[in-house]
Order: sequence, then C-alpha cells, then structure tokens
Amino acid sequence: MKNKIIGRVVFGIFIGIDIGLLMSILFSYLSGNKIYQPAPDRFLQLFSNEITAMIASVFIWASIGVLFSVTSLIFTHTEFSISKMTVLHCIINYIFFVPLAVLAGWYSFDVIDLVSFTVIYIFVYFIVWIVFMLINKRYISEINAKLNK
Repeated sequence: MKNKIIGRVVFGIFIGIDIGLLMSILFSYLSGNKIYQPAPDRFLQLFSNEITAMIASVFIWASIGVLFSVTSLIFTHTEFSISKMTVLHCIINYIFFVPLAVLAGWYSFDVIDLVSFTVIYIFVYFIVWIVFMLINKRYISEINAKLNK
C-alpha cells in the first residue's frame, strides 16, 4: 500500500503540473492579453516577480494533482458501495481543493465566490463521474462478454 501511495503522489505531481500549465496557457490565450500569466492578477500581485509566482503556481498545481491522485485510492476499498466511495471522494476533494483554489487566486474567500466555486465543482465532478461510469460500464460489459464465451 505504501508503494501505491508513493506512486500516486509522484504521478499526481507530474499530472497536476502538466494540467496546470496547459490550463494556464489556455486561460492566458483566451484572455486576449497576448501575454502568458500563470495565474490571475490577484495571485501574481502577492509576489515580487513573475518567477516566484510561477514557482508558487507549480507547487499549487502539483498539490492539486497529488490531492486528486491520492484520493482516487478511495475507489480501491471494495467494502464500500460505489455511492459511498463517490460521495466520500467528492467531499474530501472539495474540502482540500477549496483552499488550494483560493490560494491560487482562482476564487476569493467570500460567499458569492464560494457558492460559484461549489456549483462549478459539483457540475464538473458530476460530468467526470458520468464519463468514468460509462467507461467502467463498457469495460464490465466486455469482461462479461468474454466470460460468456
């Protein structure tokens, strides 16, 4: 189990940085400013220079990757129902993701932003959950087809 967790941490670091970098490039492009910004202005203003802000962004992205990668181990506990695993995974990720999102400057720590964040989080979580359920349903059907041969 220890090796599995270490593997998830390492994977999470790299996937978090990759996704964070790609998202920051996408949002920089969509902003129309024609400059790269690793994070929103309210985050960048916390630092004396862009390099320090970029390093901080990378650490936040890595932390987000580790969070989602490690908490996916919840789904390996077969004594839990799929519903219990999903709710537990969603809540744990939400509890730890909110501070990271606020720290990254994506949202401020006020009621309106937290409600907005929560609605978006639940929507995205639900979409990802549906996609994974459909993938697993197809996988189970393929296994059943092989067993019935």
